[in-house]
Parts: sequence; structure tokens; C-alpha cells
Amino acid sequence: MNARSPLTTLKELAQETCDQAARSVGHSQRSLQEAQQRLDQLLNYRHEYRQRLDASMEKGIEPANWHNYQQFLASLDQAIAGQRKALNDQQRQLDRQQQAWQGEKRKLNTYDTLVSRREQSEQKRAIRREQQLFDEMSARMSRQQKNDRGLGVTATDTSHSNDRF
Repeated sequence: MNARSPLTTLKELAQETCDQAARSVGHSQRSLQEAQQRLDQLLNYRHEYRQRLDASMEKGIEPANWHNYQQFLASLDQAIAGQRKALNDQQRQLDRQQQAWQGEKRKLNTYDTLVSRREQSEQKRAIRREQQLFDEMSARMSRQQKNDRGLGVTATDTSHSNDRF
């Protein structure tokens, strides 16, 4: 096989592109996990803060403090909404990158199949050439033996004839 054939070059380029797409998927998966962790932290913090507000209300809370709690909870709710949007955006990004990786993987598999078929074809041609050479050599040897028998030359005659020269 010609290692630098155009098909081999295309396969190598497809492999590099597929590898890069796989790295992008991995990066997006990590980013998605980080976004989910940030959302979980915000939700936990909101839950804890709400529990503090409820505990303060049971004991009695001044209106100014209650108002501060409510504003802070509203800010947390906005941050949670923003983080949910970021999480959804990151999930869509991951989905797109997974689809791109799958497309690159299909392309790589196609090139791999084509290279394999070409290698098999080249091997079959090489085997046929080898068989043809073997058949030609056998035919020549057979003709030579017939010629030698027709001339009355034997193996011992040829060895003695070499002594004469």
C-alpha cells in the first residue's frame, strides 16, 4: 500500500478532525457538569437562606430585615434563572458537539472502510501477480524439461558438460 496515497491522507485528516471533535465533546461535558454544580450551589444557598428567613419570621423580624431578605431571595432567583439558562445553553452546545463528533466518526469509518477495501484489492492483485509468475516459471521449467528430454540431455549430461568448459 502506498502510505501517502490521497485516500490515506484523507483518512488521517478525518482522524485528526474526529479526535478534535471528541476533545470538544469532553470539554463541553465538563462545562455542563460545572454549570450544573453552580446551579446546585445556588439552589442550596437559596434553600438555606429561605430557612433562615423562616426561622427569623418565627422569632419575629423587623420589616426592614424582612424586606432585605426578600430582595436577596429575588436576586438569588434571578441568578438561578440565569444559571438554568446557562445550563440549557451548555446542554444544547454539548448536543451539537456530540452530533458533530458522530458525523466526523462516520466520515472516518467511511475512509477506514475505503482504505481497507483498497488494501484488500492490492493484496489480491499481488497474490494474482505472484501466482502468474509462479505459473510462468512452472511452464518454463516444464518446457525446458521437455526440450532437454527431446535433445536427450539428462541431469548427469549437463553436469558433465559443465566440466568441459
